[in-house]
Amino acid sequence: MAGRSFRSTVQRLPRPAARLVTVLVWLVVAVLALGLAAGRAEPRRAHAHGVLPMAQQSALAAASGGGRAALLAEAHRELAAMRDTQYQHETEVNAAEGEFYYDCSGFLDYALKRAAPAAFRALPVTATSGRPLAQDFEHHLRRAGGGDPWRSVATVSALLPGDVIAWLATPDSKTRDTGHVMIVLGAPVHNPHRADEWLVKVIDSTVSPHAQDSRGADDEGLGTGTVGLVADGSGHPVGFYWRGGVSKVAKRTDVALGRLG
Repeated sequence: MAGRSFRSTVQRLPRPAARLVTVLVWLVVAVLALGLAAGRAEPRRAHAHGVLPMAQQSALAAASGGGRAALLAEAHRELAAMRDTQYQHETEVNAAEGEFYYDCSGFLDYALKRAAPAAFRALPVTATSGRPLAQDFEHHLRRAGGGDPWRSVATVSALLPGDVIAWLATPDSKTRDTGHVMIVLGAPVHNPHRADEWLVKVIDSTVSPHAQDSRGADDEGLGTGTVGLVADGSGHPVGFYWRGGVSKVAKRTDVALGRLG
């Protein structure tokens, strides 16, 4: 009935006015249809671009510090955009294609240059590579303070999401790496089965996965996993378990913890 009434009303109008009313009606219908389609497509588009799981969103929200939050957000951006990754000493990133090829320090260097360039520039460069390596992070974080963009974190239990862990290679290391460096993803949890161990979820690039790792046993490159930090009686870090809660033997070495302001 409403349709017939509408048509009869339009027919009674002068021909130009009738045409205009018809065009306007179809425009309204088209706009409404496009709006409904966009509403239905939005969740799929967001998922395709890598919406973070709720646990990761909570970790990101927990990093309330400016530089710390920016670094953690950049790490999440790379994880979400990643389609292919590989551990290698030469950094090659094609973000548009989701390709992230770098080692542990290459990952931190790349993330810092995007999220906190002043903090990147504050790091020393002691190797011919021309960029900060894991040993540079460890040496600098151990002494950071004052007007530096970095400051040291004294104890393992004080670590927060977005902080940085760096340790030196152990004497029995079979790689040419100077050590390892990573970003803290979640607050440390004390391991009730080992009095000296704190379990820490991290984001890093590695050739050997950690415990509870997002990478498969034969995969390498960017991902997340759990390391174990060994703390002395005062809570200061003195070594690590590569696979937190799983590795049988702790590796004793110099470990430094740092935070961006």
